[in-house]
Amino acid sequence: MTLSKRAALGVSLGVIVLHWIAQIVSLRSSPGLPASFSELVLVIVRNKLLVLAAIVLLLRLEGEWFDALGFSRRSWARHLGMGLVIGLAMFVGLNVALDSVMNSLIPRPPATGPSVMAFFKQPGNLLAWLPIGIFAGGVIEETERIFVLTRFEKSLGRPGLVLGVVLSSAMFGLGHLYQGTGTAISTALSGLVFALVFLRRRSALEPIVAHAFSDVLAMLAATMLAHP
Repeated sequence: MTLSKRAALGVSLGVIVLHWIAQIVSLRSSPGLPASFSELVLVIVRNKLLVLAAIVLLLRLEGEWFDALGFSRRSWARHLGMGLVIGLAMFVGLNVALDSVMNSLIPRPPATGPSVMAFFKQPGNLLAWLPIGIFAGGVIEETERIFVLTRFEKSLGRPGLVLGVVLSSAMFGLGHLYQGTGTAISTALSGLVFALVFLRRRSALEPIVAHAFSDVLAMLAATMLAHP
């Protein structure tokens, strides 16, 4: 690795760590959800576009493109199918079963603001929720996870990869702490699974499809639960 690429990799790692620190600080300083659904959508769209832009810039700085993150048309149909199967299994095993167990063991604290379930009471909100699940959740969050894993691996080898898996999964769970500690733990475990799904074939398509499909099922289920 040339000196310039090593420096670019150091910049990428620095940005990742600073982003994590900013997430932790934002949770401590302003926990909770926005007051309105439109505000929530704007926050999600803004944050995810910033993340995607940062990944593009950092990849170019390192002289790489999305193929370095496992984006490829090779065997796309097989990866797509496997992603759907994994997504269904994760929805049932993690979103439904594990999340329910964790929230029964660790009850959510009394709400001090709007609950995320309140934003599912209007069926029309699915017009925003579904793209959020597919693109913000599936595409951008998994691209971010893969970027983190590959940067840690390039920098520190296999120990770095293990560290990247652990830290990225923990931060993924922390980002859902507003839904309760139980949900944050089950989300962290789902992040671990998504990381392993990527490492299984080094295909970005499998975790992206799995995450997107799991999110879509969760959003459809939440909408139905909000209208008993």
